[in-house]
Amino acid sequence: MRIFLSLFVLISFLNSKDILSKTQKDIIKNEKLQNEKSSDILEFDWVNPVTFSYTHTKNDKTTPSQTSDIFSISINQPIFRSGGIYYAVQYAKANREFLKLSTSLKEKSLLSSAFTTLLNLKNMDLKIQKQELLIKNAKIDILRKKEQYLNGVLDSSFLNNAILNKNRLEITLLDMKSTKADLLKTFHTLSTLDYKNIKIPHLKIVNIDKYIKNNIFLKNANANIKQLKYLKKMTISNYLPTVSLFANYNDSKIKYFKTENDSYKSYGLSISMPLYDINRKKNIELQKLKVLKSKLEMIDKKHSEKELYKSIIKKIEFYKKKIELAKEEEKLYASLLKTTNDLFNSGEKTIYDVKTMKNSLKSTLFDKKIYQNDLDIELFKLYEHEGKM
Repeated sequence: MRIFLSLFVLISFLNSKDILSKTQKDIIKNEKLQNEKSSDILEFDWVNPVTFSYTHTKNDKTTPSQTSDIFSISINQPIFRSGGIYYAVQYAKANREFLKLSTSLKEKSLLSSAFTTLLNLKNMDLKIQKQELLIKNAKIDILRKKEQYLNGVLDSSFLNNAILNKNRLEITLLDMKSTKADLLKTFHTLSTLDYKNIKIPHLKIVNIDKYIKNNIFLKNANANIKQLKYLKKMTISNYLPTVSLFANYNDSKIKYFKTENDSYKSYGLSISMPLYDINRKKNIELQKLKVLKSKLEMIDKKHSEKELYKSIIKKIEFYKKKIELAKEEEKLYASLLKTTNDLFNSGEKTIYDVKTMKNSLKSTLFDKKIYQNDLDIELFKLYEHEGKM
């Protein structure tokens, strides 16, 4: 079946963030605030502080003793670093974007994990109900074979096999309930809601071009490349001329035989530049290698995301075919149930046959829902990587 490719539409998905517990949402909110504050600090990190100092001294070696109070305010601010200040600001902006994407990535991962666990829980409920139907059929089979054995129609081995089959099905049911308990535990670490009352958002498929364009992992990797590029330029500028503006205000008061006050100001420009640094070349080369590595990682990540997309699309096609097969099976069992009912009414079939066919029909309905949930799990994998909220 040809898959209809459209924009990745999320119906009311923003409201679906409510699936996360208050603690999880508060953690994400706190992380966003931290990122903003740290980015604000980094953007003005190149601005030096204004320094205040005050010193009080007393000298008892003289008679009378000498005391002094010295007060000063000073600043030494680079105003030109051969482009270093500009690159520092741009690095801070790239870092802000990187942190923002990293937090969004984490939030989307939590949402995807919550909904995937939710779907697995719903699937487990369906599988448990289906397993209970299989056990009912197995019990019916035991009753049928017991009658046949007592009437001498079947050997006891057939009855033993039916009993063993029922026991295996019941053990599998216990394992399923244990798996469900584990899924509930995982779900409750992410959400405090009752999973039975949560609706699954309707997701559609995005074409591969838009998937790559909006891919949050690739955007995050690209933001990292920008960071490292500006960091490399900042590193280079550290070895180029720097022009600084400095200013000082000093005020002193000395008491000896008499009190002397003195205050003065000084200001000017200074130019500085490292003449020799043994690690200069190594530091620059290191930053260049980091940029190169990030670009290579971007290429590799883009390739892996394309392969992931293709793999998910194939699985979606697979589950769509299984859903169609389940629908055909449902029609077949519905027809067989009608025929069996007619034969039962005419005395040609037993009530066991009717009950077995009813349980088999219900089982196909569970299969269809299970396959749809499996398909939705694959769609959430696309959502986790696709950038739009």
